[in-house]
This record gives sequence, structure tokens and C-alpha cells, in this order.
Amino acid sequence: MSSFPPPLSRRRFCTLLGALPGVALPGVALAARDTPRGTLPAAVADALRRAGIAESSCSFIVQPLHAPQPTLRLHGATARDPASVLKLVPTFVALNQLGPAFRWHTPVYAIGVLRDGVLSGDLGFVGSGDPHLMAQDLWHLALRLRQLGLRRIDGNVLIDRSAFALGRHDPGAFDGDALAAYNVGPNAFLVNFGAMRLDFQATPSGGVDVLLDPPLAGFAPQRLPRAVPGPCGAWKDALRADFAAPLAPRFDGRFATDCGAQIWNIGAPMPADRYLRALFGALFAEVGIAWSGDVVDGTLPQGATLLTSWASQPLAVIVRDINKYSNNVMAQQLFLTLALQAGQAPADFAKAAAVTRQWLAEHQLSMPGLVLDNGCGLSRRARIRADDVNRLLRAAWMGPVMPEFVASLPLAGEDGTLRRRFFRRPQTGLVRAKTGTLDGVLALAGYVQTGSGAHSTVVALIDDPRAADGWAAIDALLDVVLGLA
Repeated sequence: MSSFPPPLSRRRFCTLLGALPGVALPGVALAARDTPRGTLPAAVADALRRAGIAESSCSFIVQPLHAPQPTLRLHGATARDPASVLKLVPTFVALNQLGPAFRWHTPVYAIGVLRDGVLSGDLGFVGSGDPHLMAQDLWHLALRLRQLGLRRIDGNVLIDRSAFALGRHDPGAFDGDALAAYNVGPNAFLVNFGAMRLDFQATPSGGVDVLLDPPLAGFAPQRLPRAVPGPCGAWKDALRADFAAPLAPRFDGRFATDCGAQIWNIGAPMPADRYLRALFGALFAEVGIAWSGDVVDGTLPQGATLLTSWASQPLAVIVRDINKYSNNVMAQQLFLTLALQAGQAPADFAKAAAVTRQWLAEHQLSMPGLVLDNGCGLSRRARIRADDVNRLLRAAWMGPVMPEFVASLPLAGEDGTLRRRFFRRPQTGLVRAKTGTLDGVLALAGYVQTGSGAHSTVVALIDDPRAADGWAAIDALLDVVLGLA
């Protein structure tokens, strides 16, 4: 790809944004008009026709970055469900509001007296909403505590989640799949995305190994799947998994030897405190800290003594994970952090939405009809206009965090959610775009680079019962921009 323009100062960004072609100032209507009916590129129109998708179900925008108006605009002012394309909004706002170097901090406290290696009281962790607090990070914290002299905890582990004010999360509420890792809900002390990774592999002796990551104390499957010869097929269904006893699951089915090694990521099928009890039990035992207490939820009391703290990866790294791999719970954690860092503690989704809208309005990016809901796009309520997605993309290209924002988008044929879509095809390496899919929703938004080095913004939002068949139309649209059709 061509080199990025140098980042601008934040003051210059605000000045240039108001003058950016195609970006409307508050109270000023967009001058762009829809492409005349029936004049969609033939390849796009044909693909929609074959898929049985009406043009009225679609919003398409193509606009060269140097051009004052789109060269193609269809239903740009219609608010639609964008699925995960919505993640562009909180990640863009966060990079500007918090800065690419922003980090989350998770402090650890002694709640009691620490003497001669024994903590007579509780060990306290205060959650800050870190979207990427992993088991290995807690292992490093535990090892640091051991190096600081901690040998035994004669109390509980207290988790302070008061930074967020969220109701009870039902992981099966969205689509009925309570085990899906994408359905895990946010909390201020989220560890390992609230997920478990199960590795299955047939052994030379004719059995099946089931390995767990992260390690959880007490994990011991009641029954392992039978190894059988034959094709892999729907191997997860064939396992007949039962997680009624989360640390002692049953696999009453089979695992085909042709499957080789397979990975199943699931949302931890247990309450968060029970998950953490098993995790801390394993980590403390590994580093040599004796502990037989429990994990309890509460607020850090006054007088607690700070022992150490964990700093997250910088925001510039976090947004890459969010956008490239469309991580829902990370996006929700980031969205809530916008409210928290704006002084709106404890944070909730309504406060996060208000802070986001205020920032957009202050930077000439007001978005009529924007419904952020939980900020990640895993929603039937979320709405945004293609016009507004396009304005955001153009503002991001001209802004001070352009390199970090653009680098967070999946690169066609190379990584993220576009790794397989355009692998070894002419589009490889020329499209950087966020994707979004739900039942009845298909979306793509980002940047396309032509062979001459020119860039265009491209937005495609399809809300239709047959949306899953709309990829051919989006492919055709990209081919038109790239001059391949």
C-alpha cells in the first residue's frame, strides 16, 4: 500500500475536519444525492438480482478520497443495522479521545497485614475494564507477588468491579447460544475474554486428549469422547458435550481421527467468580502461593495497601484486536471505558453512548439516527447511516490517529475477518475494511486502493433476509472500484 500521510495535530485535525470534502458541519445537510435508480454498476445489480436481494435493502457508497462527492451513493441516508461495522465508531472515538498510548491499569492490594510472607486478610484486585486482561497477565502478577515475598493468603481474593454498573448478562439472550464466545458479556474485571479454549486431539493409543487453556484448578472431564475412524464432519456436534458440571464436563460422543487437532473456544459455562476461583487456584499453585479461600465480589475498602499493578497493552494494539477479529466483548469494554474516562463512573452503555455522541458532535460528526446500543454491533437495535460511516472513514483518514485506525482494519487476503475472503485474488492487500455479519445483515466499510495508488472509501450495508448471499454484490462493488470489472 502507499505510505500513510503524516499524522496531524489534534488542533489541525479539528480545523481540517470542518473543511473536509463530504463532511457536513452540524446543521448543514449533505449535498450528496443518490445514484439514479437503475444505474448501479451492472455487475452489482446482477449479483443482487441473483441473490434475490432488493436494491431498497442496500446502502452503497463509493467516494475517492480526493473527490468532494461520492461517485456512487445508494440510500446513504437510510439508517440500517450495521452489525460489527458499528465497532468503527467507538474505536475511532477512543483513539482520538484517549490517545493511541492509553493503557488500562489493574492494581492489586493487600487488605490486611502482610508479614513474614503471610497475608492475614484478603488480596484485592480492582478492575478498570481492561479488554485484554489475560490469564498469562495474572500469572505474571502472581509471580510478581511471589517475588515481593507473598507465600500464603489467609483470606479471599476480592474482585472490585465497581467501575461498571451493568445488569445481569444472559449469554444466550441474543441468539440462544450461551456457549458462543462472541456472546460473553463485559465486566470491569474481565479475564481471558471470559472464555475457555478446549483442544481435542486423537492419540496414537486410540484415545482422545482434551486440553484446557487457561488452566483451571479442578478441571477433570468425567468422560472423554471416543476416537473413531472416518471423516471429521460436524465434529463439535459429534462430541455430545455436556457442561452442566463446568469443571467436569462430559463428552458422550465421538471424535473422528481425521479431525487431527481441533480447537473449540467457548464462553466459560459458569459464573465469573467461580471461573476466577479455578483460575487463581491454578495460577497461585503454579508460582508457589498457598491459598484455599474463595473469590468474592466487593468494593475495595479504605486503608488497603497497594502491592503492584498490571498495565495493559496500549490502545493502538487493542483496537487492532477489536477490529481485525471483530471481538465483541473487547469492543464493549472499550465502549464503557469511554464513559469511565470521561468521569462518568460507574460506566454503563447509556453513559458510553452519550459520551460518544458528544465527542462526535464536538468534532463535526453528528450522526442522526445513530443507535449505539452496546457499542459492538451484536444487536438488533443498533443503527447507523452509510453516509455517516463514510464521513467517519474520511475524517479518520485526515485525522491524527489515521495510521493506528487504518492499521486496525482487516487487510484483504492477509488477516482478520478478510483473511480468507480475498486470499490470492486481485483484491489481496488492496482492501482494508471492517466486516459485519448477522442473520439478515451483511456489511463492509473501509478503504480500497487502486493500482495507481489512489484511495476510495467504500461502504456497503445490506439488511435483508437473504443478506448472507450478498457477498457477490460486495465483491462486484470492490471490483468496480479496483477497475477489475
